Amino acid sequence: MKLSEHNDVSHHPIFIVGTPRSGTTLMQNILNKHSDLYIASETHYFSDLRKKINNGEQKLLTAKEIKLCEDYFLGLTHKWYGAKCDPEQGWMNRLKLRELANRIGLGTDAYFEAYCRLCAEKEHKKKWGEKTPRHIFEISTILDIYPQAKIICMIRHPGGLMASYRDWKNFYSSEKYEFSRSERKRIINSYNPALISLHWKAAFNAAVEACQKFGTNRVYIQRFEDLVSSPESTLLNLTEWLSLDYQCSMLNVVQLNSSYLKVWKDESRVGLFNEVAERWRQKLSDTEIATFQFFCGDLIEKAQYKYEPVKTSPITIVKLLISLPVAGFRTLVANYNRIGNLFTHIWPRLKLALFPALKLTK
Repeated sequence: MKLSEHNDVSHHPIFIVGTPRSGTTLMQNILNKHSDLYIASETHYFSDLRKKINNGEQKLLTAKEIKLCEDYFLGLTHKWYGAKCDPEQGWMNRLKLRELANRIGLGTDAYFEAYCRLCAEKEHKKKWGEKTPRHIFEISTILDIYPQAKIICMIRHPGGLMASYRDWKNFYSSEKYEFSRSERKRIINSYNPALISLHWKAAFNAAVEACQKFGTNRVYIQRFEDLVSSPESTLLNLTEWLSLDYQCSMLNVVQLNSSYLKVWKDESRVGLFNEVAERWRQKLSDTEIATFQFFCGDLIEKAQYKYEPVKTSPITIVKLLISLPVAGFRTLVANYNRIGNLFTHIWPRLKLALFPALKLTK
């Protein structure tokens, strides 16, 4: 029996996806304030482990695959995805994970769900979900497994995305953090203004395509700017769509992982602030603004943003275009260990960034 054939509340999960630095952590933090729901932090499961082991096929796992699968999820309870971790140092019990996975079904999908449900159980929550930004390119897979799931696609102005990514790269790649040397190098080599712009374009097109294919009752595009400028009305609409009761406590979020903070967490800064939506205007140069406007094109207006009256030399754009292959290769090398399958990783992004034929529908 497929996992999706269950009808209990645990099989109505909520997934938060989007581009990096688009407010996915903020949305996770908000929803985790709800008394019934817990959204697990980034697993990268659908783009990593699932593609490495039988492409998620629901069949009995070998002993080696079981250990790989368990170590993967147990490690996430010790440190964040991509960090060197000890599976035995986290809070989750291996046998409990295995037993729940066996009750749920077969294959790696059962382990993924067991992990998320145990995370929710730890927080005394009935409903579960998961947040991984790049799962925005895995929506079809997610909804095939969980037809009753809800997908929140976070979208942010490409200027805000670029400024946040750049400042995050400069700040969190410093040696004051416990990131390994290779992780700091990965963060640095992953940043390129043209690639960030194309990534935004691909992610936005992925969200629109998912809405058209699966319907707006299953996929919800949430703009970061609306969330921080009109939080109460935005969350009222969102919780109604999620079939959750609105709770005022959801607004009392502590600022986490913001590129504007000098620490990971600032407990003195509670709430949602519109200022973070507009800071990019003072942060970015005219050349950087012109870069994302050139690469993102008319999608900026389709996402209900406005063009900025800036210009840049055509020579600058030509240089960016020429540098793209090298920048793309460098990014792939930097993130090689995070890519489950090179072709299935690159092609959806490339197709959505360069060859989309989509129209935004409301």
